[in-house]
Amino acid sequence: MTWLDSGIRAFLMAQGTAARWLREELHSPRVRIRLTDGCIEELAREADHAARRAAAAQRGCQAPGDDASYAELLRQQVIVQANWVRRWTATDEKVPADDPVAQAVVRIARKYALPRPWKLSEPVAVEVARRRPPWAWASGFRPQAAGH
Repeated sequence: MTWLDSGIRAFLMAQGTAARWLREELHSPRVRIRLTDGCIEELAREADHAARRAAAAQRGCQAPGDDASYAELLRQQVIVQANWVRRWTATDEKVPADDPVAQAVVRIARKYALPRPWKLSEPVAVEVARRRPPWAWASGFRPQAAGH
């Protein structure tokens, strides 16, 4: 990341631009839950970390015409974060263990208790073997008359 991108990053993070972009991405009919400000801020910080990693990777393999500014990378990562939140709150599919972005979102989602829909399995009857007949517990019972 260049010194100019570092200055842009500081300005964007100070202004809360990543959080605002994330709110805009999540403000759609597909996301029915409201996220707390703390959750939004943490997701925005995670997008910032991912954008910085992407900028470092981009700098490592410098290809001509493949330069994306920090702001563009941040915007892309905010969209990725919003898509993961949509996926988390809309399905109960398993999250891949080898995806670091997914694992970061899962950690944040669990921390802030974001709800997930759960699919119930088909009910199945299971036979239970009992050691004693069910009426044996009352064999020693003797009723007492009221008032005696």
